[in-house]
Amino acid sequence: MASLMPLIQDLLPMILPSSISVTKACDILPPPTPTPPSPPRIKVISRDAVVNKTDKMCASVLIVKPHSSSSVRHHGEQGTCQPIFLPSSYNSSIWYKDQSHLPTQKTKYPPSFQDAIIYAAAGTGVLLSSPKDEGDEPERFPLGQGDFAVVPSWTEHQALNESEVDVLWVIIRSGSSPVEVNLTDWGGAEAKEPLRR
Repeated sequence: MASLMPLIQDLLPMILPSSISVTKACDILPPPTPTPPSPPRIKVISRDAVVNKTDKMCASVLIVKPHSSSSVRHHGEQGTCQPIFLPSSYNSSIWYKDQSHLPTQKTKYPPSFQDAIIYAAAGTGVLLSSPKDEGDEPERFPLGQGDFAVVPSWTEHQALNESEVDVLWVIIRSGSSPVEVNLTDWGGAEAKEPLRR
């Protein structure tokens, strides 16, 4: 039965097709800021775009204002799921009535992790990645409009905008909703709230 699960997951959308879901830009992007901006000025804006619409992927938008950076972060655990146990003597007529064959303790599959693809939609920013050695500077990956980057799960990274205009990145992740673990610094502990500079 377990070997049939991937096949069932592939066939189910063909049997019971879903409908298209659209998220409008006006529901994601903040309104333009007045000139001059009124304090306190928000430096990093993260908005959900496509969340909980499918179990395989999600998308969000990250806007980093000029001369600002996000917190150091990684995309950690995406969650766990409970396995279904079928006894070797599986009999569908009694299986749902008698569940004594099920384990009494809940067992979890190993957590799945969230890889991310970043698409630089506007502006020029820098994707920083954790330093190779202690005392080194973070690795720098400049991203201009139209560039893509892949960030594996658990990879510490930071969005940096050294320019005079907003940086806008579209972030597509595996999993149904985004996971962001904000850290106090490179290799640091989990922050209570995101640090924005």
